[in-house]
Amino acid sequence: MATEREQPLDSRRDRGLAGDGDAHRDAHRDAHGDRSLERMRMLLDRPLPREEIDENTALVAARVESRTMRLRSVLVFAIGAELLALEADDTHRVIPCGAVRRVPHRTNNVFLGLANVAGELTPVAALGAALGIPYGAATTHFIVIGDGKSRWAFGAERLGGVRRVDEQRVVAAPTTVRHAADGCTKHLAPIMTEDREELVAVLDAGKLIAQLARSLR
Repeated sequence: MATEREQPLDSRRDRGLAGDGDAHRDAHRDAHGDRSLERMRMLLDRPLPREEIDENTALVAARVESRTMRLRSVLVFAIGAELLALEADDTHRVIPCGAVRRVPHRTNNVFLGLANVAGELTPVAALGAALGIPYGAATTHFIVIGDGKSRWAFGAERLGGVRRVDEQRVVAAPTTVRHAADGCTKHLAPIMTEDREELVAVLDAGKLIAQLARSLR
């Protein structure tokens, strides 16, 4: 029986060439991995606008506070002349409005198109059209709700910031329906505006997402 030492020279040479090929592939893989890590570092090191940092920091702080006290934290925003709100826990993020790309044969008065939100193509809705609320054309921020494939963004004409509401002062949602917003309302919360306190509809994010999704059918 031939030993390792007695194997033909050609066999040993072939194994050496194979080893050189493996080493080359490993080196190529390492170089590719280094380039990928460098691109990831550049993306993560991208400076965020101060306004975006402040809005989302407030959201995170509100979520923590709402779990430790008998308070509900809500994000207040305006669609047309109407103030609305979402639970802070239901709000994924708030960002300045960006470009919206229309989708041929799918875009309508509710579904406006797709926008790049943190690297993800996200459907954008005209919330006023979806809820039957008179609204203006100009919006300042996207409010993003939902997770994964059910994520949506919609434009708000102005932000009222994150407010804390005493749970004991929350009012049940109305039983009569004036427009679609009432069907998506979770409860009413007393919110102090510039000159007075008023009851603001806090929207149910799950019902709202279902309402927006119907615009794609």
